[in-house]
Amino acid sequence: MSTQESTRDGLLRDIEQRLKTRIITYLTGDRPGLEAQVSADVIPKFRRHLEAIGEVDSISLFLYTRGGDTNVPWRLVNLIREYCTKLTVLVPFRAHSSGTLICMGADEVVAGKMSELTSIDPSVANPFNPPDPANPMARVPISVEDVNAFKELARRFGIKEDDTQRNGDVFLALASKVEPLALGNVERTHRQIRKLASDLLKLHPPELAEEKINEIVEMLTVGLYSHFHIISRKEAKQIGLNVQLANNEIDNLLWKLFSDYSDEMELGAPFNAAQLLTGQTSPLRVSAKRAFVESVGKTDAFVNEGTISRVQPGTIQLPPGMQLPPQFQAQVQVALQWELEGWKVIR
Repeated sequence: MSTQESTRDGLLRDIEQRLKTRIITYLTGDRPGLEAQVSADVIPKFRRHLEAIGEVDSISLFLYTRGGDTNVPWRLVNLIREYCTKLTVLVPFRAHSSGTLICMGADEVVAGKMSELTSIDPSVANPFNPPDPANPMARVPISVEDVNAFKELARRFGIKEDDTQRNGDVFLALASKVEPLALGNVERTHRQIRKLASDLLKLHPPELAEEKINEIVEMLTVGLYSHFHIISRKEAKQIGLNVQLANNEIDNLLWKLFSDYSDEMELGAPFNAAQLLTGQTSPLRVSAKRAFVESVGKTDAFVNEGTISRVQPGTIQLPPGMQLPPQFQAQVQVALQWELEGWKVIR
């Protein structure tokens, strides 16, 4: 066990004792160049930690994420609830998008001074989405609420709900630019995210009236007007989420724990393969941790391990149909090959 892991165990135990709970941490890194997201592959990792903890009165999830798969929060929250009576989410900093959905499924959220929630309006990406002009091999994600905003814009310009002909023209104009099957996927996601958010709020007390649930869901999907609006802990409380403001002592401990992970994941240092190779004459081995699930005595990490080496300009192999713009071809001087990219049991 490394000194860093031992230090975190001490911090985890300290917070557990003060809050009278057991803690599991889940962090998906946002280091530029090595980002990670909430993903379904984390679910089996949680089971290992939960089995070690056993069934207890209270479990707290220490969470840091920029978001990810919106289908994961429902599965994850229900899994943790199999092992506890009360579920709390501890938010020292970012719990964006899918992270906010996880918070909605908790009995309470203990939020630090730097805590951030966001709207839960997702973007959809499937083979029917428009191609990305900058990268023909990729597809442009479609924001679900952007499509709905387009319909609202049409109404603002005088197209009424019962004006079948003009509404049909608006839809045909949209469908001429975006594959109809992609638009169908948008509509399904629009309904699914609202049902998911509502069901998460119903998992725990206090029982909210249907009207209040609808109000919270509406605010977190369209009421903030931007997916990038940051919801502070006091605003989250005003919206209707069961948010408890961490006192100074707990806030400092949560921030100290987050900072420890941040240092190990190098969240403040963009991953730049060429820069790492500066001054090196031979291939360089690199290792980076992009996500964590951890509890006292147990650590799972999503790890990248590989080699950076020098190459002659213009010799990098790209996927069929892709090529670098001419102005960049002479500048590429390194090749990065990952030999391991996945979850690893550290202890």
